[in-house]
Amino acid sequence: MLKKFFRKLLFLVRLEATYAFWRSGYLKKLGWFKSFYSKEPIDVNREPIPWYTYPAIEYIKQLDFSDKEVFEYGSGNSTLFWSKISKKVISIENNQKWYEKVLKQVGENVNLKLVLDETSYIKEILNYEGFDVIIIDGSCRFECTKVAISKLKAGGMIILDNSDWYMKTTKFLRDSDLIQVDMSGMGPINVPPWTTSFFFHRDFRFQPKTNNQPEHAINAIKHYANEES
Repeated sequence: MLKKFFRKLLFLVRLEATYAFWRSGYLKKLGWFKSFYSKEPIDVNREPIPWYTYPAIEYIKQLDFSDKEVFEYGSGNSTLFWSKISKKVISIENNQKWYEKVLKQVGENVNLKLVLDETSYIKEILNYEGFDVIIIDGSCRFECTKVAISKLKAGGMIILDNSDWYMKTTKFLRDSDLIQVDMSGMGPINVPPWTTSFFFHRDFRFQPKTNNQPEHAINAIKHYANEES
């Protein structure tokens, strides 16, 4: 009785939809509320996730990175996330305190390096053969992109976070004959949406983890069309 009265009251003050969304909605199932209050990019189980948009994260989760090598400008929960799904991660950081925090959490397949000099930070990737995934999510993004593109393996991809802030960088990557796909929407911690962009080599062939792609989205109605049966 009390529950029925409460729902009627919410309806009268036009808060019923808001309450339903908070109680069992999409953002709750993603872990957004936990992320917002903790100020950490985490999922509903408090596991680390990248500070990318949710559409970008959900796309990444569908692919098999078990044999892929990743280079990351800018470390954090993304480093921990990538270490669990990929073969190897090299991440560079130019903030001493942040580096020390992340270093305590990384696994054996992560090489986390502190590089304080700006030029050395930008060119660090040149010390390696090449990578299947290159993530531009730290300092000096345009300069890093110009250098890093030469180390992208055929069939690989570059991920640029906050790409809606970096028009010169996105144009450079498009002009380098990569295919741009933008993933806009909300993400961990933040209320305003932003964009995480993927730039695919034209021979991109990463395989999905299962035979189903796309997977059902979090909190989606898990249904298949009759013609699929």
